[in-house]
Amino acid sequence: MSDRNLTKTTLRLKGRRSQRINLSVSVVVHRPKSEGPQFYENTKTLVVSAHGALVALKGMVAPKQRLLLQNTASGEQQECRVVSVNKDLTGPPTVAVEFAKPAPSFWRVAFPPSDWSSTG
Repeated sequence: MSDRNLTKTTLRLKGRRSQRINLSVSVVVHRPKSEGPQFYENTKTLVVSAHGALVALKGMVAPKQRLLLQNTASGEQQECRVVSVNKDLTGPPTVAVEFAKPAPSFWRVAFPPSDWSSTG
């Protein structure tokens, strides 16, 4: 890897609000009634952070759309918005969602990284 690429990667990581963790958590994603046709989809996270997650969704969603994400183990629910939808060649699209408010305890990570503060 060239020094230039290393610098870009380092800057991108320093710009993140919190660390991302590859973690599979069972969740239910659904759309609030005010946001269009109802759908409920059981899925698992691919990546989580204190500020949101990356999930694979078959349901049609669009950037800026509000969704509700429920942790099936705890029953806790968080409002979030779609940040991006990336269609893969195989499998369902991956959807990045951002919580309305940071929620580091939502994932029930035993020892959250030090940069997972609830402010920000």
